[in-house]
Amino acid sequence: MANNLKVIIVEDDPMVAQINKRYLQKVPGFCLAGIFGNGKQALDYLRKQGVDLVVLDVYMPELNGLELLRLMRREGIQPEVIMVTAANDARQVDELLKLGVVDYLVKPFTEERFIEALRKCQARIRLADSDGELSQQAIDRLMGGREVPAKEPKPSERGPTQETPKGLQPSTMELILKSLEACRGAYRGCEDLASLVGLSKVTVRRYLNHLAEKGQVESSIDYDTGGRPSVKYRLR
Repeated sequence: MANNLKVIIVEDDPMVAQINKRYLQKVPGFCLAGIFGNGKQALDYLRKQGVDLVVLDVYMPELNGLELLRLMRREGIQPEVIMVTAANDARQVDELLKLGVVDYLVKPFTEERFIEALRKCQARIRLADSDGELSQQAIDRLMGGREVPAKEPKPSERGPTQETPKGLQPSTMELILKSLEACRGAYRGCEDLASLVGLSKVTVRRYLNHLAEKGQVESSIDYDTGGRPSVKYRLR
């Protein structure tokens, strides 16, 4: 996932659209391509421009979110979709899931829940772009919306991280190690690595602290942040 994911927000309430925009801008790896006040405007854009993700409200004038999503799928327009609505009708949720939405947010939702949906979208796209076959475990994680490794490592590729403390998963440890290996020699912060692997910053920090204790990574304090110093990590 070398480039930022292109996103459009489709929301008729300008205040909600700006809130969604603000949340989106807090997560590295995404690029806002546009905001549209109704489904018709969004469909016109999608017919001409490809995007990776649509943050889509259900209730809108001219063409509502559900109608827009049906038309998109009928025309072969297949970005990931995060649905946003004030309703949680079971039949509507069921139809939206069948149409392939990656997540369904009921207003009012928290910033943390919105960011969780973005992370899930990153993980799904990363899996779709990965080479080789996926293990059952990786597929189960994808379908369940849990932490998803970019590619489940083969047993022969596993290193000394197989034995991990309670609460830490070997596959997640390998994913973080592979991300550090991809930028070998450079220090990376928790936020950067969290964006790369599609996990929360808190989760990544737990694994990095364990790896530092085991001597597999080294840490350094960056004072040139313009604010609070941050800890960065790299492979030894």
